[in-house]
Amino acid sequence: MNTSVILSYAFMYFVLFVAVPFVFVMFVMTCIKFFKAGPDEAEHHEMKLKPVLFDKQSFNFFKSLKTVVEGKYDVCCNVPLDTVFEMDQHDADLNHECRLDYVLIDHDSSEVKMVISDFGKENNSPMKKLFSKFNINFIEMNQHKQWDTQSLKQALAV
Repeated sequence: MNTSVILSYAFMYFVLFVAVPFVFVMFVMTCIKFFKAGPDEAEHHEMKLKPVLFDKQSFNFFKSLKTVVEGKYDVCCNVPLDTVFEMDQHDADLNHECRLDYVLIDHDSSEVKMVISDFGKENNSPMKKLFSKFNINFIEMNQHKQWDTQSLKQALAV
């Protein structure tokens, strides 16, 4: 047999048994990689609607606050700090998780008039300084101190 015939057979068997299976395996692995479910899609997260949005004490305070403002102000709950203040992107990223419990906005001018921190969750002294710098009333609520409607009206008058 001629060497060229042997080399032809060797090349044919190489392509048939090595190159074609290699290309086929690479194609299958690529398909698996691209069509595999992501880590978020693989797990099924159970979501349920909360039965109540506020606890009883916060809801009563919210109702009394709505009564006190009497349509003159709008009450917004759980407002991110970076929506109240204009700040650069770095500060916005740092303060986006900081939420203001109750924000009173003037109904006509959309100006922030007062911020109320519900039940003093954390140390609010930096917040007090920030809001006093912009002449915005900042009231810190305390869980053990009950606010009556008169004190809220007086705070709004100031």
